[in-house]
Amino acid sequence: MATSPVPPRPPSPPTPPGTHSNYVAIAFLLLALVVVVVGVAIWGGLGLISSAVHIHVNEAGAGKKEVSISTPVGSLEVNKGINEASLGLPIYPGATHMEDKDSATVNIDIADETKVQVLAGKFQTTDSIDKVRDFYHARLGDQVTKYRDRDENGKIVFEVKHDKQEKVVSLKDDGGRTIIELVRVSEGDTQAN
Repeated sequence: MATSPVPPRPPSPPTPPGTHSNYVAIAFLLLALVVVVVGVAIWGGLGLISSAVHIHVNEAGAGKKEVSISTPVGSLEVNKGINEASLGLPIYPGATHMEDKDSATVNIDIADETKVQVLAGKFQTTDSIDKVRDFYHARLGDQVTKYRDRDENGKIVFEVKHDKQEKVVSLKDDGGRTIIELVRVSEGDTQAN
């Protein structure tokens, strides 16, 4: 018995180009769209913020500057001038201000949340550190809540803490002069006392 030959199969048609190239093109288009939308949002947001932020610089004379920045979420004020009344601490008699960059009042007000005021002043005198220490012992008296006599840095530190207010007097011998640093930090509407 003879078998009849099987006719050859016709060649199969070529497969269409891969559909993966369409996915890559769509992914790139979506990525480009996201980049454009984010860019427009950032540009618009910066424009909105810049119109809501106000910066004011005032030359108060005698080299004193006042800077205030207000935003929808709060404000910041920096004033270069300080005095004994604003510090709520006595300034040693005859002491002179040191570099103006080391003395300032900073007010931070976060909208309806927290108000913080930081006052700092740096002074110097030719009187001995012991004489200056005795002055602050007499003037601060029983208000002092913590006292350190010549810590590891050679500083004498008086701390006065009450409620939401802290005052610090730091004294350091600097070869023939005494450096006096006065700081007051208040939270809320606390005034110097």
